[in-house]
Amino acid sequence: MGSYLSTSKPEPVAESCSSHTKNPKPKKRKLNDFRLDETEFSDSISIVQEYPAEPSVKTTCKPSKSLKPELVTPCRKKMKSTSNYIYKTLFVHGENSDIKVRALNKDWPLHKLYLCQSPYFDSMFKGSKWKESNQTVIEIAIPDQNITVNALNIAFGSFYREEIELTPIEATNVLACASLFSLDGLITQCEAVMLENISAHTIVDYYDAANLYGVSKVSQRCLKWLCQNLMINEEIKLNSINLALFEKVISMNELIIIQVETDLYSLCKKWLYFNLVDSMYTQDTKIDSKSWQKIANEFFKNLLINKNKCLLEYDEFKKFICIFKKIRFQHIMTDLPSLRLLYSDRIVPVDWIEPLYAKNWFNLLFIDQDRLSGEFDLDLDEFESEALRFGRMLHDEQPATWRWVGFNYGVDLLVTHAARTLTLKRNTINMHSPYKGLLSNKTLLRIYYVIKLVELDPKGNELWSKTTELTCLDLNRSEEKYVISVETKVKYPILLNLFVSVHPFSHNYMYNNNNESIVEQI
Repeated sequence: MGSYLSTSKPEPVAESCSSHTKNPKPKKRKLNDFRLDETEFSDSISIVQEYPAEPSVKTTCKPSKSLKPELVTPCRKKMKSTSNYIYKTLFVHGENSDIKVRALNKDWPLHKLYLCQSPYFDSMFKGSKWKESNQTVIEIAIPDQNITVNALNIAFGSFYREEIELTPIEATNVLACASLFSLDGLITQCEAVMLENISAHTIVDYYDAANLYGVSKVSQRCLKWLCQNLMINEEIKLNSINLALFEKVISMNELIIIQVETDLYSLCKKWLYFNLVDSMYTQDTKIDSKSWQKIANEFFKNLLINKNKCLLEYDEFKKFICIFKKIRFQHIMTDLPSLRLLYSDRIVPVDWIEPLYAKNWFNLLFIDQDRLSGEFDLDLDEFESEALRFGRMLHDEQPATWRWVGFNYGVDLLVTHAARTLTLKRNTINMHSPYKGLLSNKTLLRIYYVIKLVELDPKGNELWSKTTELTCLDLNRSEEKYVISVETKVKYPILLNLFVSVHPFSHNYMYNNNNESIVEQI
């Protein structure tokens, strides 16, 4: 069953701002990781008490018997908090500072009592081995280029207040600073800001920072976001995704393929093109996808000097083999135009393609001649790593029917969406099909499938999802069966991701007596 996450969160009350302000103020976040003990609290209060507080006027009112009860009931009004007073007096104005911290050519007049909230400074001031323990000015070397003056200011200011103001663009810099000083509370708040603001503009920076500073929840969410948006979000700059990250994403079974496997191959080719010609073009150049395809094809054609070698056979391009190894070429080969594209591009070595003919022929014979005598115990991970992958964006509730290109072993599957319900239908020879003469006329065919539906918010973050179990479905000729439905509370558009196979992935006849694969020997 799917879970629906409502986007209607209560908005915090915003402070008043002038009409000419363009950018909203960052949210204030509470830092609740620090508690002063009684001794430290009394020392802190003594510092503050040296400065006169604002005079207060004491008023009294004697209730009259003729007054209504609500007129004499006390009303609570929030006065200027001690936290704000401490922040402005001690941090902003630096009153009674007993230590000066110097970093990135800037000085901060601070207080040891507050700095000791950080294990970094606590060990520095209380440890006899540190030369800074008796100094009034300490200089901190900042080796991390992600740490900025503003990030340091936010981190130091967090010692003196319960709330911080942090914009999404500052999150990675403040995270770097918080990691340096071991400020767990500040790290938690940076994590919260990053999780709320993952988008095409922040995804790469957030993922890199999360990996660098050990914020695993953010890095996992970034990978999930890329799996769901890589093939649909045109704002993603492919040349900003490095080799390791791109390989990781396209190797994940959670990757949502839009259309067919050939489209993933085209995306990989486009990513490779942007990485090789980054100095010549930028992705911001306004050229449509078909034009890019022509430019990329011409580029790769001129790149190859030896017409008998493919791109990935050259030493300087072998580092990209890991990318194209993730593509399921056995499914691209079931469509003639796609197969011709593989040969004409000459990116992938022919040695990768030719052994797959034998494997596909074995599968075709199995589908046509097997009697479905028993159940096959399929492993979900194995299924998702080998199955055909299809995808579609469902823009609205209007009825629609699709088929995806490819011979697919003579099985023509139709996916129908109507009244928030999805069905699978086996098309047979008496119906229109581009593969009419090659359709299997077998009475009963067994199909294995997993379907996932996903609703995304405008930033590409998941709001709702629903996934079927690995299901075995027997279909007669022209038979149609229900597979999944969409709840009424879910809003379109939604993503459809379909894993399907018409054969199991382990055939006994494909192995010899020594349990060696016949296909691999060929």
